[in-house]
Amino acid sequence: MRSGFSVVEALVALVLMAVALAALTAAAAASVSHVRLARDRVCALELAFARLESLRAGPRTSDADEVDDTGTRFVRTWRSDDGRGGADRLHVEVTWPGGHVELESGAFP
Repeated sequence: MRSGFSVVEALVALVLMAVALAALTAAAAASVSHVRLARDRVCALELAFARLESLRAGPRTSDADEVDDTGTRFVRTWRSDDGRGGADRLHVEVTWPGGHVELESGAFP
């Protein structure tokens, strides 16, 4: 008898290693995608919150702008609805190619 591996055993081991490597690569790609989505969502929330704070403090006009941050283009729109004696309703929406976030709040005049 000869000790060692046969060619068939070596090929089976190679196929198993290839399958394991493909699974790890897919998991890494999914992780990168989720991290990018989380980064964009945090950036969009920061942009929306900043605009909401400026609407509370300053003139409450409706408008839109575009912001490039972290390699992503965000479109931010906002409006203020008159509260008719109560609190004004402030609405900010930020959209980007991967999703959108909306924030609403009230502010007294």
